[in-house]
Amino acid sequence: MTSGLGRLVSDVKLYAKLLNSVGQQGSGGGQRPLSPVECARYMQQILDEEGDSLEHLSKRLGLGKPKDTSNIYKKRDTSQITTFLNLLKVSERSRDLAGWQTSDHPQIPFSTIAQLHTMSEDDQDAIVQTILKSTGRKRILGKEDVKKIKQWRGDNPDVSIHEGIERVLKLKPVTVIRHIVVAEIRERLRRFIDSHTDYKDRLLAILKESIDGEFTSIDAGDSVIAISMDEEAFKKFHESQHGKGISYTLFLDKLLEDKVE
Repeated sequence: MTSGLGRLVSDVKLYAKLLNSVGQQGSGGGQRPLSPVECARYMQQILDEEGDSLEHLSKRLGLGKPKDTSNIYKKRDTSQITTFLNLLKVSERSRDLAGWQTSDHPQIPFSTIAQLHTMSEDDQDAIVQTILKSTGRKRILGKEDVKKIKQWRGDNPDVSIHEGIERVLKLKPVTVIRHIVVAEIRERLRRFIDSHTDYKDRLLAILKESIDGEFTSIDAGDSVIAISMDEEAFKKFHESQHGKGISYTLFLDKLLEDKVE
């Protein structure tokens, strides 16, 4: 039987990326090579393929070190690993927005998004859509706010989640329905964004020419792009993407491939 992390970590480069993203090396403020969701997927792969325990995995990745070092037999805290894994229980529309604490808009700290894992996907998406209305790092909802909404939801299972958001944050109800699609920024799109100061207007024009409906705004971060649209545009966008059986990222990449060079 393969020792250590077995088949997965036999790929030294992959293990190094994981370690440099979540371990002590990843806390230095530099660029982390993997996103939180990618880290979660690799962690789950280790657990599935090797039958590793959460405690052993925490130790391997330098997480959950006991504060009391006088007791060498004290078990590792596995809550950090669990937080990553909880991302995999969040809807695909929302979890790819998970970023690190220092990530810029439109990404959201993964510890906030991980809080959503016990809620329905509709509730998860509604809360994330509200957070996306933030500007910069001054986010409308934080982790503690999400906890309050979860508590409210437990007491009010049959009421609209939007009422819970309003009650917790004293926000006015959203009267205009907007949808936000998030996709990874591939190489072609990154070159276009970096070389055009007016990339938002150009991309919105391309989308409006290609898909019916109203596209209202675009926000690009380090690795993902968020596109805001109305109900009609989202329906067309989703139908086209779903019909091709590909992700939002691949669909957007193909849509733009001959228009952004």
